[in-house]
Amino acid sequence: MTENRSTARKRRALVEMTVVKVSPYLRAEKPLMWLCEKEAEEPRLLPIAVGEFEAAAIQMKLSGERPLRPISYDLFASFLEELSMPVRRVVIHSVEGQVFHAVAVVEREGRLREIDCRPSDGVALGLRTDAPIFISRELLDMAGISTAPDSADLDRTICRFYELEPQILGDNAADDAARADAFDANEELPAPVVAEPRDELTDLRHRLEQAVICEEYEEAALLRDEIERVKSAQA
Repeated sequence: MTENRSTARKRRALVEMTVVKVSPYLRAEKPLMWLCEKEAEEPRLLPIAVGEFEAAAIQMKLSGERPLRPISYDLFASFLEELSMPVRRVVIHSVEGQVFHAVAVVEREGRLREIDCRPSDGVALGLRTDAPIFISRELLDMAGISTAPDSADLDRTICRFYELEPQILGDNAADDAARADAFDANEELPAPVVAEPRDELTDLRHRLEQAVICEEYEEAALLRDEIERVKSAQA
Protein backbone atom coordinates (compact mmCIF):
# COMPACT_ATOMS: atom_id res chain seq x y z
CA MET A 1 0.00 0.00 0.00
CA THR A 2 1.46 3.37 -1.03
CA GLU A 3 0.80 6.78 0.46
CA ASN A 4 2.21 10.10 -0.70
CA ARG A 5 4.03 12.51 1.61
CA SER A 6 1.28 15.12 1.73
CA THR A 7 -1.21 12.49 2.89
CA ALA A 8 1.26 11.29 5.54
CA ARG A 9 1.67 14.86 6.79
CA LYS A 10 -2.10 15.23 7.02
CA ARG A 11 -2.36 12.03 9.06
CA ARG A 12 0.07 13.33 11.70
CA ALA A 13 -2.29 16.27 12.29
CA LEU A 14 -5.42 14.14 12.72
CA VAL A 15 -7.38 13.30 15.87
CA GLU A 16 -9.48 10.14 16.03
CA MET A 17 -13.12 10.66 16.97
CA THR A 18 -16.08 8.50 17.92
CA VAL A 19 -19.75 9.14 17.21
CA VAL A 20 -21.54 9.38 20.54
CA LYS A 21 -24.99 10.72 19.77
CA VAL A 22 -27.44 12.17 17.28
CA SER A 23 -29.75 14.84 18.70
CA PRO A 24 -32.28 16.36 18.69
CA TYR A 25 -34.45 13.99 16.69
CA LEU A 26 -37.60 14.58 14.63
CA ARG A 27 -37.39 18.34 15.04
CA ALA A 28 -38.03 21.17 12.59
CA GLU A 29 -34.43 22.18 13.22
CA LYS A 30 -31.50 20.21 11.89
CA PRO A 31 -30.37 17.10 13.84
CA LEU A 32 -26.87 17.27 15.29
CA MET A 33 -24.25 14.55 14.93
CA TRP A 34 -21.96 14.62 17.99
CA LEU A 35 -18.36 13.48 17.61
CA CYS A 36 -16.10 12.98 20.63
CA GLU A 37 -12.32 12.89 20.89
CA LYS A 38 -11.44 9.23 21.33
CA GLU A 39 -8.30 9.35 23.46
CA ALA A 40 -8.03 12.37 25.75
CA GLU A 41 -8.25 13.04 29.48
CA GLU A 42 -10.82 15.77 28.83
CA PRO A 43 -12.24 14.84 25.41
CA ARG A 44 -13.65 17.58 23.23
CA LEU A 45 -16.96 17.35 21.41
CA LEU A 46 -17.81 18.53 17.91
CA PRO A 47 -21.45 18.95 16.82
CA ILE A 48 -22.21 18.92 13.08
CA ALA A 49 -25.66 19.68 11.68
CA VAL A 50 -26.82 16.91 9.32
CA GLY A 51 -29.90 15.93 7.34
CA GLU A 52 -32.71 13.84 8.82
CA PHE A 53 -32.12 10.79 6.61
CA GLU A 54 -28.39 10.80 7.39
CA ALA A 55 -29.12 11.26 11.10
CA ALA A 56 -31.50 8.29 11.05
CA ALA A 57 -28.92 6.12 9.27
CA ILE A 58 -26.26 7.01 11.84
CA GLN A 59 -28.59 6.56 14.81
CA MET A 60 -29.70 3.13 13.59
CA LYS A 61 -26.10 1.96 13.57
CA LEU A 62 -25.33 3.48 16.97
CA SER A 63 -28.35 1.80 18.56
CA GLY A 64 -27.79 -1.54 16.84
CA GLU A 65 -31.10 -1.40 14.98
CA ARG A 66 -31.18 -3.36 11.72
CA PRO A 67 -33.56 -2.52 8.87
CA LEU A 68 -35.55 -5.34 7.30
CA ARG A 69 -33.96 -4.42 3.95
CA PRO A 70 -30.63 -2.66 3.29
CA ILE A 71 -30.67 1.13 3.06
CA SER A 72 -28.34 2.98 0.67
CA TYR A 73 -25.34 3.04 3.05
CA ASP A 74 -25.63 -0.71 3.67
CA LEU A 75 -25.76 -1.29 -0.09
CA PHE A 76 -22.70 0.87 -0.76
CA ALA A 77 -20.74 -0.83 2.03
CA SER A 78 -21.60 -4.23 0.50
CA PHE A 79 -20.47 -3.03 -2.93
CA LEU A 80 -17.10 -1.93 -1.56
CA GLU A 81 -16.65 -5.23 0.27
CA GLU A 82 -17.45 -7.27 -2.85
CA LEU A 83 -15.03 -5.16 -4.91
CA SER A 84 -12.27 -5.56 -2.29
CA MET A 85 -12.09 -1.80 -1.73
CA PRO A 86 -11.95 -1.35 2.06
CA VAL A 87 -12.64 2.05 3.61
CA ARG A 88 -9.50 2.78 5.61
CA ARG A 89 -10.68 5.95 7.33
CA VAL A 90 -13.00 8.94 7.12
CA VAL A 91 -11.42 12.37 7.55
CA ILE A 92 -13.25 15.62 8.30
CA HIS A 93 -10.54 18.00 7.19
CA SER A 94 -11.87 21.56 6.88
CA VAL A 95 -14.77 23.98 7.19
CA GLU A 96 -15.52 26.77 4.74
CA GLY A 97 -18.32 29.26 5.30
CA GLN A 98 -19.65 27.07 8.14
CA VAL A 99 -19.82 24.05 5.79
CA PHE A 100 -17.75 21.00 6.78
CA HIS A 101 -15.76 19.04 4.18
CA ALA A 102 -14.66 15.40 4.45
CA VAL A 103 -13.15 12.53 2.48
CA ALA A 104 -13.50 8.76 2.66
CA VAL A 105 -10.11 7.12 2.15
CA VAL A 106 -10.55 3.90 0.17
CA GLU A 107 -7.85 1.36 -0.71
CA ARG A 108 -7.79 -0.05 -4.21
CA GLU A 109 -5.06 -2.33 -5.54
CA GLY A 110 -2.68 -1.23 -2.81
CA ARG A 111 -3.23 2.50 -3.33
CA LEU A 112 -5.19 4.92 -1.16
CA ARG A 113 -7.74 7.12 -2.87
CA GLU A 114 -9.60 10.03 -1.31
CA ILE A 115 -13.30 10.30 -2.18
CA ASP A 116 -14.93 13.66 -1.45
CA CYS A 117 -18.02 13.34 0.74
CA ARG A 118 -20.19 15.07 3.29
CA PRO A 119 -19.24 14.29 6.90
CA SER A 120 -22.57 12.56 7.59
CA ASP A 121 -22.25 10.31 4.53
CA GLY A 122 -18.66 9.47 5.45
CA VAL A 123 -19.61 8.70 9.05
CA ALA A 124 -22.65 6.60 8.08
CA LEU A 125 -20.43 4.60 5.72
CA GLY A 126 -17.53 4.41 8.18
CA LEU A 127 -19.78 2.98 10.89
CA ARG A 128 -20.85 0.23 8.49
CA THR A 129 -17.30 -0.64 7.43
CA ASP A 130 -15.60 -0.31 10.83
CA ALA A 131 -13.47 2.53 9.48
CA PRO A 132 -11.98 4.98 12.01
CA ILE A 133 -13.17 8.58 11.88
CA PHE A 134 -10.69 11.43 12.12
CA ILE A 135 -10.81 15.21 12.22
CA SER A 136 -7.99 17.64 11.59
CA ARG A 137 -6.46 18.86 14.85
CA GLU A 138 -6.65 22.45 13.63
CA LEU A 139 -10.40 22.12 13.01
CA LEU A 140 -11.02 20.49 16.38
CA ASP A 141 -9.03 23.24 18.11
CA MET A 142 -11.18 25.82 16.34
CA ALA A 143 -14.66 24.32 16.68
CA GLY A 144 -14.41 21.71 19.47
CA ILE A 145 -16.34 22.07 22.73
CA SER A 146 -14.55 21.20 25.96
CA THR A 147 -16.31 18.73 28.23
CA ALA A 148 -17.48 19.78 31.67
CA PRO A 149 -14.38 19.96 33.91
CA ASP A 150 -16.27 18.56 36.89
CA SER A 151 -17.78 15.59 35.09
CA ALA A 152 -16.89 12.95 32.52
CA ASP A 153 -20.57 12.69 31.58
CA LEU A 154 -20.78 13.73 27.93
CA ASP A 155 -24.56 14.09 28.10
CA ARG A 156 -24.14 16.84 30.69
CA THR A 157 -21.81 18.73 28.39
CA ILE A 158 -24.24 18.35 25.49
CA CYS A 159 -27.09 19.64 27.67
CA ARG A 160 -24.93 22.55 28.73
CA PHE A 161 -24.25 23.31 25.06
CA TYR A 162 -27.98 23.56 24.36
CA GLU A 163 -28.45 25.85 27.37
CA LEU A 164 -25.63 28.18 26.29
CA GLU A 165 -26.03 27.82 22.52
CA PRO A 166 -27.62 31.24 21.87
CA GLN A 167 -24.69 32.91 23.64
CA ILE A 168 -22.09 30.66 21.96
CA LEU A 169 -23.36 31.00 18.40
CA GLY A 170 -25.22 34.31 18.45
CA ASP A 171 -28.98 34.83 18.37
CA ASN A 172 -29.55 36.30 14.91
CA ALA A 173 -32.83 35.11 13.44
CA ALA A 174 -32.13 36.47 9.97
CA ASP A 175 -28.80 34.68 9.76
CA ASP A 176 -30.40 31.46 11.02
CA ALA A 177 -33.12 31.62 8.35
CA ALA A 178 -30.58 32.22 5.60
CA ARG A 179 -28.47 29.28 6.77
CA ALA A 180 -31.53 27.02 6.93
CA ASP A 181 -32.41 27.89 3.31
CA ALA A 182 -28.90 26.92 2.18
CA PHE A 183 -28.71 23.68 4.17
CA ASP A 184 -30.13 21.18 1.68
CA ALA A 185 -26.74 20.29 0.13
CA ASN A 186 -24.49 21.31 3.02
CA GLU A 187 -23.46 20.34 6.53
CA GLU A 188 -22.92 23.19 8.94
CA LEU A 189 -21.86 24.30 12.32
CA PRO A 190 -25.10 24.00 14.31
CA ALA A 191 -27.64 26.79 14.42
CA PRO A 192 -29.41 27.56 17.73
CA VAL A 193 -31.55 24.65 18.94
CA VAL A 194 -33.60 24.33 22.11
CA ALA A 195 -33.49 20.88 23.68
CA GLU A 196 -36.69 19.20 24.74
CA PRO A 197 -37.31 16.01 26.72
CA ARG A 198 -38.29 12.88 24.83
CA ASP A 199 -41.75 11.52 25.58
CA GLU A 200 -43.79 8.59 24.28
CA LEU A 201 -45.04 10.53 21.26
CA THR A 202 -41.52 11.63 20.32
CA ASP A 203 -40.27 8.04 20.53
CA LEU A 204 -43.13 6.81 18.35
CA ARG A 205 -42.41 9.47 15.73
CA HIS A 206 -38.73 8.53 15.85
CA ARG A 207 -39.62 4.89 15.16
CA LEU A 208 -42.06 5.90 12.43
CA GLU A 209 -39.40 7.86 10.55
CA GLN A 210 -36.97 4.95 10.74
CA ALA A 211 -39.67 2.56 9.50
CA VAL A 212 -40.41 4.80 6.50
CA ILE A 213 -36.72 5.22 5.67
CA CYS A 214 -36.26 1.44 5.79
CA GLU A 215 -39.43 0.90 3.71
CA GLU A 216 -41.06 -1.12 6.52
CA TYR A 217 -44.52 0.10 5.61
CA GLU A 218 -46.57 -2.36 7.66
CA GLU A 219 -44.67 -1.34 10.77
CA ALA A 220 -45.06 2.31 9.77
CA ALA A 221 -48.84 1.90 9.51
CA LEU A 222 -49.02 0.36 12.99
CA LEU A 223 -46.88 3.16 14.42
CA ARG A 224 -49.02 5.79 12.69
CA ASP A 225 -52.14 4.33 14.32
CA GLU A 226 -50.40 4.24 17.70
CA ILE A 227 -49.40 7.89 17.31
CA GLU A 228 -53.01 8.84 16.63
CA ARG A 229 -54.12 6.87 19.71
CA VAL A 230 -51.59 8.64 21.95
CA LYS A 231 -52.52 12.05 20.53
CA SER A 232 -56.21 11.37 21.18
CA ALA A 233 -55.47 10.29 24.75
CA GLN A 234 -53.46 13.47 25.37
CA ALA A 235 -56.15 15.75 23.91
